[in-house]
Amino acid sequence: MSSQVPDINLGYGFEDEQTRQQLELLDDLQKLGVSEYVDLPQLVVVGEQSTGKSSVLQAVTEIPFPVDDNMCTRFATEIVLKRTQPGEKTRVDVIINPDEKNESDERKIALRAWRPEKFDPAGDLTKDVMKNIFDQAEDIIFDENEERKKMKRGHQPWAARSLSSATLQITRSGPNENNFTIVDIPGLIREKKSNAISIKQTADALASKYLQNPRSIVVVVLDITHPDRQQIYQMLDQVKDQENRVIGVVNKCDRKQAQSDAWVFDLIQNGGNSKKYLKEGWYGLRNRLPSELDISDEERDRRENKFFDGEEWSSLDRNKLGRHHLKSALIKMRNRHMKRSVPKLLPEIQAKLDKCVRDINVLGEARTSNQAQYNSINKIATKYSLMAQGALNGHYDVVPQDTNFYARKLIRDDLDNFQREMVSKGPTKAFRRSEDDADVVAFTVPEEWATKILGLDGYKWIRDAIQKYRAKEDVGEINPEVKNQLWKEQTVSWKETASEWFRRVEETIDLVNSKLFEEACSDEELRAKLQSWLLPEFEKSIEDARAEMERIVLNERDAHLFTLHPSKAERQQAYHQARIQAITDKYVSFNTGASLPQATDPPSKISPVPAKVIINSLIYGNAELVGVINTHDSLAAYYDVALYRFIDNFALQVVERHLLGRHGPLQLFNSDYVSKNLYGEDNASKLSDLASEEPKKAKERRDLEIQRKSLEESKKLVQSFKIL
Repeated sequence: MSSQVPDINLGYGFEDEQTRQQLELLDDLQKLGVSEYVDLPQLVVVGEQSTGKSSVLQAVTEIPFPVDDNMCTRFATEIVLKRTQPGEKTRVDVIINPDEKNESDERKIALRAWRPEKFDPAGDLTKDVMKNIFDQAEDIIFDENEERKKMKRGHQPWAARSLSSATLQITRSGPNENNFTIVDIPGLIREKKSNAISIKQTADALASKYLQNPRSIVVVVLDITHPDRQQIYQMLDQVKDQENRVIGVVNKCDRKQAQSDAWVFDLIQNGGNSKKYLKEGWYGLRNRLPSELDISDEERDRRENKFFDGEEWSSLDRNKLGRHHLKSALIKMRNRHMKRSVPKLLPEIQAKLDKCVRDINVLGEARTSNQAQYNSINKIATKYSLMAQGALNGHYDVVPQDTNFYARKLIRDDLDNFQREMVSKGPTKAFRRSEDDADVVAFTVPEEWATKILGLDGYKWIRDAIQKYRAKEDVGEINPEVKNQLWKEQTVSWKETASEWFRRVEETIDLVNSKLFEEACSDEELRAKLQSWLLPEFEKSIEDARAEMERIVLNERDAHLFTLHPSKAERQQAYHQARIQAITDKYVSFNTGASLPQATDPPSKISPVPAKVIINSLIYGNAELVGVINTHDSLAAYYDVALYRFIDNFALQVVERHLLGRHGPLQLFNSDYVSKNLYGEDNASKLSDLASEEPKKAKERRDLEIQRKSLEESKKLVQSFKIL
């Protein structure tokens, strides 16, 4: 290696036409900002602080990076070299790409608008110019005031200062440039002092982010400190496909201890037994010493070549030593990587675009104006009411195939269960069965029947009530108030049962209402606002329904026991006849040959009186017993009629009319209601309060729209790329 490899050999010989076009495609994609959403091929330099990463960058790009770590390790730096048409002038552009996720909109605008002062785009990138760029970039990225600037100029300890995810991008375009992009990220920190822990974690996270990007070509820079003590050496094990996309650099080879540090030779030899074999290999560099900062690039190359001409390095492949061979290897590696990576971009862009569109759809339509807000709510109300009507009418084809939407089915199930519980609970005091009465009197003499019957549970409470409520009635009559009081006792459970099933029906309606709103309005915040807005009307309809339930309960409990239903009289007569028939049958069967007192006096010898007539005369010949039995039969007959009347009234008046009716929770929210309450200038303020987007959501929508535009334009670019 007696002479340097001239730059002209690094030109088109390392790039075919397809690679150049792919590089131009990537540059266009970068301009569209798609790298925020899709990993693009890039070359990244990683290493610990003070390993000489800046010197490596300077060697590869010929741009004089500041070698003071305090000047360039707080944010990522992207160097873009672009070849232009012959004859065009070389130009340098400097911009800052802000952190899209963690910066405010105002800061993003300020960072994007920034350009370095006292900078000539057509001038040379000298050491002083580069220092000026980095100083200004650091000030704007960290928004540093004068006091912090003084601290920085005073070499404030690095560990006490923060890092940023913003990227300083320096683009040099000219006819003699190679199409080449390289990224320098803040160096990893070895120290673990408490005041450096958070900074160390940030640096580690940045490094890991770039290492895990499957489209990154990683340049790992080690110095002559043993690799086992360098964190990046350990982190290589985390890199997927490290053999194909990692290239290694051992920097500061001239500071290696003579006849020691044999690991340096082992790495560069990269043999099968190498401790860290890399397919792309390891390269050795000798960079400027602190005393050589002002020497030219030519002098730097001469001293590096002379150093590696030494006997100690003669056993190594000379193509693995020196900056020009490293640069050649990087360009070849990049070209291969490009051909593998670019064809995979389109499906990934499409997948990201599909997700972005889905996320935008979840947000719903933008609501930046009153008209847009009104249209959005009206659209939701139309969809909601259409599904609600289908759910109430049993037309389930207009709602998702989920039984939680089937309002009519669920309400019918509730009402059926309500009916069964009302019937199964029955009256407070069970009404007497005729067979049970017959069992009691069949084994006693007729003279004791009245006493026996009046002492039975089903009759005694009636007899006691008659005695308790005696008033001005004649002998043999009962006070009409008796039946009213007995009826109240018999129906005491009706209110409790009705109230419980009212609550369950209300829960069913709440469930259906919630499911309908979820389906009609995907915007969770707007849905919550709409439900809160409608809540007073919903609650009013519930209260109206509850008041109606209270009325029908009171009507049945406190009103006069009256019905026009013919079955009441029929049932009462049936109770009477069944009792006499049962007692007759039972008495005759168990008292064969015994005689009954005649119903005529003297007894008729021509036409014997039937036993049933005699028994009826015996039972209903006792005035007190007649009053008790007739009251019992009247209450029992009326109970059957009133029970189903109450069940029907609950179903029709409470549930159907109020809860499911035109003003009920499931029919209230529709286009007419929206128009009446939100349309027009008088309702503009209320509409805005209800439907305007939250700032956070508005920002999310803007970011997603920017992402969609970037992805759509990028998709068009990749689709139109003819070589693919």
